[in-house]
Amino acid sequence: MANTLTLMATRARHRLGRGALVPAALNLVGIGAMTAPAITGLPLAVDLLAPPTERTGILALAVTIGAVAATIANPLFGALSDRTRSRLGARHPWIIGGALFGFAAMGLLLVAPSIGILLTAWVLVQISYNALLAAAAGLLADAVPDAERGRASGAFSAAAFLGTVPPLLLSSVLPDHVGTVTISMSLLAVAIAVVAAALLPSRVAAATAAVTRSPDAEPGGIGSIRRFAPVWASRFIQSVAFGLVTSFMLYLVADRITGTAGAATALTSLSTLSGGAAIVVAALAVGWVADRIDPRILLAGSALLLAGAALVRAGAGSAPVLLVSAVLGGIAMGVFLAVNLTTALRRIPAGAGGRYLGALNVADTLPQIVVPSIAAWLLTLGGPDPISGAADNFTTLCVGAAVVSLAGLAALPFLRSARDGVVEAVVESAGDAGSHEAPRGERT
Repeated sequence: MANTLTLMATRARHRLGRGALVPAALNLVGIGAMTAPAITGLPLAVDLLAPPTERTGILALAVTIGAVAATIANPLFGALSDRTRSRLGARHPWIIGGALFGFAAMGLLLVAPSIGILLTAWVLVQISYNALLAAAAGLLADAVPDAERGRASGAFSAAAFLGTVPPLLLSSVLPDHVGTVTISMSLLAVAIAVVAAALLPSRVAAATAAVTRSPDAEPGGIGSIRRFAPVWASRFIQSVAFGLVTSFMLYLVADRITGTAGAATALTSLSTLSGGAAIVVAALAVGWVADRIDPRILLAGSALLLAGAALVRAGAGSAPVLLVSAVLGGIAMGVFLAVNLTTALRRIPAGAGGRYLGALNVADTLPQIVVPSIAAWLLTLGGPDPISGAADNFTTLCVGAAVVSLAGLAALPFLRSARDGVVEAVVESAGDAGSHEAPRGERT
């Protein structure tokens, strides 16, 4: 028996099981399905329905209410999936239902005859796919054993950014077939959702039983909330910092490097892709070492690196410097996202992954609502930009982002070890969902 357990543990160190890879695949297609219309479909639909003088305001309204819908929907559906009891299991109805309703909402978006229906369709798209994403995060918490959580978190975080690549590429290669690209991503999401239900039978998600040492460790208990709060706060602060670093980048490039917004498009796209690639590589790489290094060291390093990237961008007056800033910022966020998710998985009560990871997602979506206003205010401080002489002061904006990133260091003393407060679960394994350790209560 001991030899068998040793073999299973060794096997788990060399590859991830379905319990980690299936949620990552769902994260990829869910993000991709929402990215496709956001890039071209939504702006083009608005352009067809609104007068030129009103299209920017309507598009801004659509993006804002979509972000609000996502902020509410993700933790709501995460909590519902925690409590769901059905023949399909806890997570599967929301994964399959979210994909199907998302496909229907996307069709409505493409044929919307009025602005009101268009806005309604976009909200439904956000609600549907956030139901899928929340349930996928719940699966990650349910089915991944402690030994795999670092690598699983890296794969899950990387998948979110990889999901933006197919619609970006397809939209650039097939600019006259935006509807086809949009529907194709939605159909892919439905297919992956069905495959996920087949690969991870319902008993994996339904057979978790918390082994806790104190009532405070129950979902919603003061102890569990206290353990989770610094993880959430750290995520929110770094998401705000990264949002400030990347906000209004087209205008920074136009003012400082190319001279016009039209000429800035290619360099801005290259910078975005470079940063995204760095996020993916860093998230995957750090997942393999996250279990061997104190997470506070990795989180501190990522905050310092993001601050450094922001300061590099503050002085960027050429394309190479801008790209260096993008890569450094991408590495910083890739490391942070993977380690932060690993820490979160080890601080949530068993069976409550949906609501807690849904709440963690709010720390990503809420900055999308508040950052534009903060960034617009920072651009007005300190007079004209010292590099371009233009009215918008991007130096102040980037220095502000660096300060926010460094402020995130204040949460680290409250995190201690990533393994503090772990609540083990008894999970029935299906297929190679992962090798699961025997319950040992809370680790200290």
